[in-house]
Amino acid sequence: MMKIRRDGEISDVDGGWFRARWHYSFDTYFDPAYVQFGTLRVFNDDRLVPGAIWPMHPHRDIEGLTYVVEGSFRHQEDVGGAPGRCPRAPCSA
Repeated sequence: MMKIRRDGEISDVDGGWFRARWHYSFDTYFDPAYVQFGTLRVFNDDRLVPGAIWPMHPHRDIEGLTYVVEGSFRHQEDVGGAPGRCPRAPCSA
């Protein structure tokens, strides 16, 4: 069953160079009631400050989708894909 979760029920993380809204348990946020939804494991709304660089991070057994709302984003991960600039439009990550 789907449930509408209001702002106050969603994790809100201020990482200095980013702000993240994590809808399911992720990284330092754990909520046993919201570990995943079917096969959807992570649904994050991450916003970087201008000029921020996301550090190298692992991707194992997941497929990500990055949607850049404004500006551009440089992405690189450890599964062998070439680093690349994601312009303001959907971009696979």
